[in-house]
Amino acid sequence: MTSPAFDLPQTDSRRCAVRVTVPPGPMPAGGWPVAYVLDLKQFETMRADPVGLPGLLVGLGPGVPEDRLRDYVPAGWGGAQASVGVGQPGPAGGGHAAPAARAGAARWLRVLDQVRARIHTEWRPDPRRQVLCGHSLGALFALYVMTHRPRAFDGYVLSSPSVWWGGHYAARLLRRRRAWLCAQGLPALGIRLTVGEYEQGLAPEEYGSALAAEERARRLAMRQQRAMVDGMQALAGEFAQCPGLRLDSAVLPGRTHRTAPLDALMPGWRWLLDVA
Repeated sequence: MTSPAFDLPQTDSRRCAVRVTVPPGPMPAGGWPVAYVLDLKQFETMRADPVGLPGLLVGLGPGVPEDRLRDYVPAGWGGAQASVGVGQPGPAGGGHAAPAARAGAARWLRVLDQVRARIHTEWRPDPRRQVLCGHSLGALFALYVMTHRPRAFDGYVLSSPSVWWGGHYAARLLRRRRAWLCAQGLPALGIRLTVGEYEQGLAPEEYGSALAAEERARRLAMRQQRAMVDGMQALAGEFAQCPGLRLDSAVLPGRTHRTAPLDALMPGWRWLLDVA
């Protein structure tokens, strides 16, 4: 597999880092299926999958990874209170983002459009099999894309979306726009929505003596308040009300927020492509 890389300069002197992995072998007659995944860390997770890639894989993220706290969420919500959970400190200095950094999801969607235009020019992927994947805040951004431009992609992989963010913004957004989303046209390949089993509680290894009781209690309280499993199931319930939507939602056994992408991203992409 070849893995080209490039940076896309932005008007505010920042940059979008882009990595591409091209599968071995000849390109299909209709072009490669393509998955765009938010964050280079998750790109590497997908790229390392032992089964191999079913198509072109494109990873993108802010040149400064911490900027995802502001780029993947609606503009004006980049401060510490919106970006972090209970018991977790905000960005250095706290407070609200500086004006130059208060970018927001609408701007990042325009960046994604620029990346897609370049990918289309250089690799000409299959226009009917384009997928957007995200984990955590990346999945929240993918939900934003879906509920504002539902036909932008043919399928979506939402791994552990940050349902707690912004006072349960994701649930409010989907409830408000679900009828419009259904009317506009649903993604043809579908939606895969997952969360790790232990994202609302403690994993078995966290009960060991290596973790202090206070830290154990802090983690449990934070995760219970974030309610990732309940929140994912609430989103699945909203999606289930869209007639004709191909939907797969699951709680991933044995997975934490950190390990959930292993069973969410690549399996999700393959599920979307497995359309009779």
